[in-house]
Amino acid sequence: MTAVVNVESCSGCGECVQVCPLDAITMQNDKASVDPEVCGDCGACVDACPTQSISIS
Repeated sequence: MTAVVNVESCSGCGECVQVCPLDAITMQNDKASVDPEVCGDCGACVDACPTQSISIS
């Protein structure tokens, strides 16, 4: 399982990047992008996302 970003609703605020303990999230074209090889499924980004654009699946 890994974090998945809905780029349609992602506002590009970067909150998820700030809270990710594994640095698995970067910003690409002003949208969050998760590296599934690094993601540890902790859910910190899900809780931090103000637009509810991230889920774990």
